[in-house]
Amino acid sequence: MELLIAMGVFVMIISAIIFLIIDSYTIHRLGREETIAVFLAEEGLEAVRSIRDSNWNDLQDGNYGLAISGRKWIFQGSEEDLSDALKQGKRVITISTIDADKKEIKSKITWEFKENRSQEIILITYLTNWVK
Repeated sequence: MELLIAMGVFVMIISAIIFLIIDSYTIHRLGREETIAVFLAEEGLEAVRSIRDSNWNDLQDGNYGLAISGRKWIFQGSEEDLSDALKQGKRVITISTIDADKKEIKSKITWEFKENRSQEIILITYLTNWVK
């Protein structure tokens, strides 16, 4: 009888340890992917600042992807594929007009963390036509 109780306690302790190891791996991976997503979202906002500095009129309302052409950021398409950094990762830059000299910029990163569990990070900033 004592042997059965000892085995039961042993199995429960081992199960708890295995659960904690798997859970810590999942949390570590999610934290790593969220860090990458934040960096990519910040990069998107900086790219739009660069485009604004070149020409305020390039900031038209809509959804955009980003690309580099001739060592400069440009808008290209309606979203950008980031699969090389995040599983099924995408970046969408959304521009909305607040008034003639102010725009709201959203940089949204989405990716699939696990099957049927997608994640997203959205950073928002406001840009003004500082030249004017």
